Order: sequence, then C-alpha cells, then structure tokens
Amino acid sequence: TGCDKDKPTRHQTPGGRTLGHVVGWVTLDGKPLAGAQVDFHNEFTRKSSSGTDDNGYYELKFNRRLKGALVGKQSVTIGLFGIDPENPDYEPLPSAYNKNTLLTAIVKEGSNTISFHLTTPGAAIERTNLGSVSGMILLDGNPVPGARLVFQGGNRNNRAEAVSDRLGRYTMVFTETREGASVGNNQVTVSLTDAGGQETIPANYNSQTTLKRFVRSGDNFFNFSLTSQASPRQKPDTQPADKPDKPAGKPDKPAGNGS
Repeated sequence: TGCDKDKPTRHQTPGGRTLGHVVGWVTLDGKPLAGAQVDFHNEFTRKSSSGTDDNGYYELKFNRRLKGALVGKQSVTIGLFGIDPENPDYEPLPSAYNKNTLLTAIVKEGSNTISFHLTTPGAAIERTNLGSVSGMILLDGNPVPGARLVFQGGNRNNRAEAVSDRLGRYTMVFTETREGASVGNNQVTVSLTDAGGQETIPANYNSQTTLKRFVRSGDNFFNFSLTSQASPRQKPDTQPADKPDKPAGKPDKPAGNGS
C-alpha cells in the first residue's frame, strides 16, 4: 500500500532487519487453545511473542511498538506457562511444542497466516486414520501460489490444511506432527485473499463450495483445475445455459425449428 511505502520503518527493526506481519490460530485436539503463549525465536535478535484469545487467535509483536517477526526461518514454542501458580514448572502441553520443540515456521515479508494444530497423547484426533494427500492447484490453467486449501472430514475435528507453493503444489497437514487428511469423504475449499483481504477465487470453490474428494488410506493425488468464471450450475437458470438471450423485439421461432 502507499502507506507502507511512505513508512517502511514500520516493517523493520531498529537494526534495519525486515519484519513480516504474523497472525494465526492455535488449536489443541481440534479445539481453540486460549491463554497460550506463542513465541517465534530467531538466531539474530529478540523473539516475537503473543498470547492467544478465546478463539485461539494470536498476532505477534516484536516489541511494544512493532508488530511481526523477522523474515526467515523461526523456531516456535507454544505453552500454557504459569497455569499452576503452586508449580511454576508445570506445563500441560507436550514438550515437543515448548521445551523440546519441533515446531518451525517460515516468515515472509508482508502478511503471514501461520496456524498450529496441536494434539495431546492419546487424543481421538491423534488416532484418526489418515491418507497422504498432495497435488496441484491451477486457476485458468496457471499455477496458484499461496492458496489455502482445506479438507474437512465428517467430524468437525477432522480438518486438514495446506498452502500452495510458488508452483501451485500442496501437501495436506492434519496436525503439526502428522501429514495427510482423514480417510473418507472430505469437503474441500480453496481460497486466496489479496492484500486488502478480498477473496480472489470464485465463491463456488470456498464459501459456496461444492468440491468433494474421497481420501483413501495410502497416497492420494488430487489436482484442482479451477476457473475464474462461475460454473454453469452457479448461474441463474432463467435462460438455458447453452442458449443466448433472445434479441429484443424478435418473435419466437416456430416450434420444431430450434436447435
């Protein structure tokens, strides 16, 4: 935006390093995780931190004045630190998310949406049967980078997500430690918002989606060839889909002469 160009220091640290704006959601066993501390650690300077609200939403801050995190690879820790005042060292989340974290993230310049789907040992979501799912997203024959793909299984907790790379390729992720999507029928949405938050992909692929895929155990490859025009079934049916409107003032053709 023009405002960003006028004030580039809003996206840089005092030392001149570039920041990316980072928001996202944290879930635990498929439910929003409220009151968690999210920290992004880098190798150069201070960490960026945020707490999660009742919906599991977070927005990173670099310091009191600057929002965001350094551009590049980050180590991420998520914990419910200090939840037990009588035992400050008590941490109910698995150590793979904090003390011995396996979580990482790549922060890019500009806006970033980075969500984390955590599980506790023995949780039902951890035992969900998954199939690996990958493929490519095309719009009017061209690869779509940065598109958000969601596979929603029959259970509300059976949700997998992916973001396509610069070549339009994607790999579904069920939780932060498990790739894939739940076996069975999945409703699929594909979305991509612009800098102003407006959806750039037709509604029949997201808010009004009719896309479905059946995921099997093992490897699944699904390519999505989208078009920028609404599908015929999404159009008003006041006129036949394969016939143009009749020019004004011309009489109807005699019965039997139409094609």
